[in-house]
Amino acid sequence: MKKFTTALMVLLLAGTLCNGDDEANQDIPDEVIKRVDPSVVAIQHELAVGSGFIVKTNGYILTNGHVVRGNDPEDPTKPATSVTVIMHNEKKYSAKVLGFCMDPDVALIKIEPDEPLHAVEFADSRKAQIGQKCFAVGTPVGMKRTFTSGMLSNVDRTDLGTFTKVFQTDAAINSGNSGGPLFDRVGHVLGVNTYAATRHNNLGFTIPAHVVQVLCNHIMEHGRFVRVGVPFSFGGEIYDEMGRALGTEKGILIHYVMPGTPADRAGFKMGDIIVAVDGKPCAARTKAESLDFNWEMITRKPGTRARFTIIRGAPKKKEKIEITATLEEMEPMPAYGRMPGELKVHRYESLGLMIRQLVLLHRVIHRLENETGVLVIGTEKGSAAGKAGLQSADIITHVGSKKIASVTEFQQELESQTQKGEKAIDLRIQRGKTILKTAIAPYYDLKEKKILLIIPESKSEHFPLILRELVTSGANITCAPVGNMPNTESLGTARTIELNKAKGSEYAVVLVTSSDDPAALQKNDDVKRIINEAQGKEKFLAAVGSSSIAVVAAHEDLRELKMTTSKSQSGAAMALKAAYTGKEVEKDGNLLTTTGFDHKAVRNFIKELRKLVM
Repeated sequence: MKKFTTALMVLLLAGTLCNGDDEANQDIPDEVIKRVDPSVVAIQHELAVGSGFIVKTNGYILTNGHVVRGNDPEDPTKPATSVTVIMHNEKKYSAKVLGFCMDPDVALIKIEPDEPLHAVEFADSRKAQIGQKCFAVGTPVGMKRTFTSGMLSNVDRTDLGTFTKVFQTDAAINSGNSGGPLFDRVGHVLGVNTYAATRHNNLGFTIPAHVVQVLCNHIMEHGRFVRVGVPFSFGGEIYDEMGRALGTEKGILIHYVMPGTPADRAGFKMGDIIVAVDGKPCAARTKAESLDFNWEMITRKPGTRARFTIIRGAPKKKEKIEITATLEEMEPMPAYGRMPGELKVHRYESLGLMIRQLVLLHRVIHRLENETGVLVIGTEKGSAAGKAGLQSADIITHVGSKKIASVTEFQQELESQTQKGEKAIDLRIQRGKTILKTAIAPYYDLKEKKILLIIPESKSEHFPLILRELVTSGANITCAPVGNMPNTESLGTARTIELNKAKGSEYAVVLVTSSDDPAALQKNDDVKRIINEAQGKEKFLAAVGSSSIAVVAAHEDLRELKMTTSKSQSGAAMALKAAYTGKEVEKDGNLLTTTGFDHKAVRNFIKELRKLVM
């Protein structure tokens, strides 16, 4: 800390010598730096490093969404694991990601400190001005804490494709500064630094504090950003030339209303001009003002009603009308532009098919017809889906003769068909305005292979993926829950059996899915018995993540085989004197294990499982 302060004073002195007494009086006081320094933290995990700052003394910390986002292509909402926060005094804490958003690029994490922390104070970022002195504190990659000073060079940047306007500063925002604070001269937070321009020097961008505070509150309450609106319409500013053409000086122009949507049913029409909301006049003459209006609307509470005063008609035939509409929570955002999206990919590797839930914005982006179903986002060449002729942006509307309206319905009907061993499963798809029929012919490379899935009572993260891949491969699946099934999971059409009635010797494979409580699983007598029965008949044993510990602990012979497990259980593996390797997937004899780190690791695990039992 002493070295940091000394270096800072040298910088400030240099500024004084170069700029004279007048500008020296405007430099950031050293006592301000000392005061805010304990509030800034470094953040690191297995995929990235960044910065953050403390907003509550009991351990709430703000940063960027991209700093704590995971790298799972099938689930863009999944955060990174093993997040560590490093305090100004080098003290380290494990952190939990409470929620994050990619646009605006904000995340909230929580640590459990052993003493009250030093929280920041926020400035009123709506009053920020061009030329205002500011400074950033962060932890660039490979460096200690750094201080960079400058000024706000723009407070209304709207050309970066972001959901809100952002600030621009010439205070250097280096790699690793992401998520750190931009302070004003008195040490109040103006916003969260998010990224720097890659092709230009001295251009950094900051999400304004008033936006960040709303996101912080949403994540604390809901675990996510809750957007509302009257879906689905687009509005925008009325600049001078447009205003003269429309015969209107002020308002918000509605560019588009999607037929059949709540906005359409409420009575909005393309070309309408909103001049007031709940009696309060509104207008936007610039893109920045339009984004401000949009932000004010989407951050209202779901279920509230809003009264819109509308001007409609040709310039000389305008009429004023009122529309009252209920603001609804918006659907998750699909991937679009810079936004990676919030919708999970449901991938059937055995079929070469990837789908997503269909939302209204998909229809706008892809110009899709108003039909229910699931959206195809990709197929693999030479796969069953590829041979069926399925293409990206197709909507699958029927599986067999059953009409589907969601991913859940699609999965249930597909699994029902594959469990029957249907050689060809009829599909009806909508491609643009054309209705097509085709059939998908699964390969069933695990046909009639009997597999027992032991499902721990605690949350089993990868169970849905494992189940759908094995079922669509033709495996004969039986599920044995340990206790009650979690509410978040579905067995679909798979058969079930009580754990105490399952016999490990009757199955080609006994597979234990991941568990949040491996110690309880290890102590379960039925789990031990089933594993020992399978081992006695030299059946294949497989386990995901921390559940590997329960498998190798059940029989001494298994401890001699190479195995892997989740990082958090590596110590437990060592204590058992198991042959722990730490590899993503480990295969030795009749034992197959995986870290269960992400979907990629589990998919590689399933590939190895196929090789074992085919």
